[in-house]
Amino acid sequence: MPSPFPGMDPYIESSGYWKEFHTTLLTAIRAQLNARLPPRYRAHMDIYATFQGPEVGVRWRRIEPDVLVRERPGWEKPPAGAAAEAAPATIVLPEVERETIKSVLLIDREESRIVTVIEVLSPSNKRAGDDRQSYLHKRGHCLANRISLVEIDLLRGGTRLPLGDPPPRGADYYVMACRAWEYPRAGLWTFSLRDPLPDVPVPLAADVSAVALGLKPCADRAYDEGSYDTELPYDEPLTPRARKADALWVKSVLARRPRKTR
Repeated sequence: MPSPFPGMDPYIESSGYWKEFHTTLLTAIRAQLNARLPPRYRAHMDIYATFQGPEVGVRWRRIEPDVLVRERPGWEKPPAGAAAEAAPATIVLPEVERETIKSVLLIDREESRIVTVIEVLSPSNKRAGDDRQSYLHKRGHCLANRISLVEIDLLRGGTRLPLGDPPPRGADYYVMACRAWEYPRAGLWTFSLRDPLPDVPVPLAADVSAVALGLKPCADRAYDEGSYDTELPYDEPLTPRARKADALWVKSVLARRPRKTR
């Protein structure tokens, strides 16, 4: 059963299901693009980790230890009852938090290079701190290296990322698409809580037509696969709070939605 809202379902943001929705949405975006891309291109899920803690900061990419111990055929286990040598002292290491971050990359298979990065923002990208700075660093890296960037913000909460000076008028959500060959100019789609999700032209190359990304079918797939129609707290007040007129509209939409039993 699809979301009762014509666009982004605002209850997903603060429900505790955002990370799950984020992953499924990106998976749906990848699948839709791979069905539409010219044969030369491929959509690829990029997964990396951030590590945050005292004196660690935030650094990303696939991280392997300097020495990796694996059990191999022929490797002899210690005899039963053998004890490991006790350390002369015990310490407690500082806690380090790990978060897995995902985005979609569009790859030019003939030239083996990334041509476009698609990012769906997470709440941590819109809060002051290391995660925001790490994302801004990645965003700057893409733009400086003339990689096209599609940035999708489906979160009403948090602090908007910089979008030029003067910034565009406020809206609930936006999609920004910066074509590498037009940088620093970028296209911007803004839409409200009440609006349908837009179709976004995803850039590939200056001499190649953009590929249309339908956000609504991707969000619907993520919603259905998560069974959010029975999981979201539709009986609770919306967080972040909506403007009075929007809150009344949300109430009217929910009053008309068909009920599904668990």
